[in-house]
Amino acid sequence: MMRTLARIFTNGVRGFIRNSWLSIAATAVMVVAISIILMALVLNTTAKNAITELNKNLKTSIYLFDNSPVSVRNQLRAELTRQDFVSTVDYIDKQMAQQRFNDIFSEEAGITEGLEITGGGIFPESFEVSVNDLSRIKEIETIAQKEEYKSVVDKISLAKTEAEKTIERAHAAQKFVVRAGVISSLVFAGVSILIIFNTIRMAIFTRSEEIHIMKLIGATPSYIRGPFLVEASMYGVIAGIIAFFGVYSLIASIGSKMATQPEFAATYTYFQEPSTIIFLLLCAITGGILVGVISSMLAMEKHLRLKNW
Repeated sequence: MMRTLARIFTNGVRGFIRNSWLSIAATAVMVVAISIILMALVLNTTAKNAITELNKNLKTSIYLFDNSPVSVRNQLRAELTRQDFVSTVDYIDKQMAQQRFNDIFSEEAGITEGLEITGGGIFPESFEVSVNDLSRIKEIETIAQKEEYKSVVDKISLAKTEAEKTIERAHAAQKFVVRAGVISSLVFAGVSILIIFNTIRMAIFTRSEEIHIMKLIGATPSYIRGPFLVEASMYGVIAGIIAFFGVYSLIASIGSKMATQPEFAATYTYFQEPSTIIFLLLCAITGGILVGVISSMLAMEKHLRLKNW
């Protein structure tokens, strides 16, 4: 059994070398297809993490009345925290609000002087709420406007800033990346199947005399098919490895420069984890093998004609 498998593998390698130019062409196209798939995954993950980070910075402020009941405040905060779309609920007291104001307008002498004249204390207490799903941000207002919270909630300021437009653009970019990646991958995968199909077909025609002799001496259909499957699988393995290292070289070179930015730090860390690296490598190789095997099976089904033998 082991000798048979060894012979099948050896013959498959020989076929790969024998059709070297076609093998290079088939492998090159498959490298492009797998690279597009991997890049689409990387960009999709990057967009998701960036949106999550931007959502954290897009906060809704719920301003509170002075000396309002603490128990009702805590009840409001607890209800907001329980929502699955809410990331954080931070309490901002008057001192913190004033300090933020001073930090922002520290260079505006007229504003800070006017604040000193009023004696400060004009900043209300508030809850700052960040969400992980921007489409549900209106629900914060609905909760805060409930009857039981009228004694503590003065007014609500929903997060309507340039950051919201940035997040919406990021969502649109994410959808475009996914769609473009799927379409491009299907196109190049189809081209790869056609090239490998023709490569295997030419190999079958080239080895027609050898195949006929193998039939006469009693070779089984699986023994005849084996080398062609090995040859096609080699395209996938080589293409998967090349595509993986090409994509990861981009992640290492570009990602290391962008890792200091909060929007991209999580993505870079994720793709540096050994489990992620191994998983993507296996996915790239497996995808390449599947394309190669499907192409080979189609070619053998049409041109080898072993079904009724």
